Amino acid sequence: MNQQKIDNIFALEPKERYGYLIRKIADFETIYLIADNEDKYVMIGSNGNNVLPVWPEKEFAELFLIDDWHEFKVVEYSVNEFMDFLDDLEKDEIKLAGFPNLDLHTIHVSAIDMKHHILYEISQYE
Repeated sequence: MNQQKIDNIFALEPKERYGYLIRKIADFETIYLIADNEDKYVMIGSNGNNVLPVWPEKEFAELFLIDDWHEFKVVEYSVNEFMDFLDDLEKDEIKLAGFPNLDLHTIHVSAIDMKHHILYEISQYE
């Protein structure tokens, strides 16, 4: 992916990036998270409102492997694995940060909402 495309997508408003995320998950049937060496996922946020960030393509997630996260790794989920994971996140009341940009501007959604959005988008492909 070229730098211009990355810059253009990161420049989108959070809601538009979230739509891009959902379309890419449905299209490629994968999603990406960042984890440490103990397989604990990174969380972002403040004031106790930590959320789990997710990205639609590995190249976007890899851009975050700097500074405090330089020893972390990008983890790929298939859409089916991720759907099961969303059920667990919903039980634990963990929200998701749908495709944050480099400034960590993002939209926060519940796991159940993301699951419904992904299922709806996948149904459009059938």
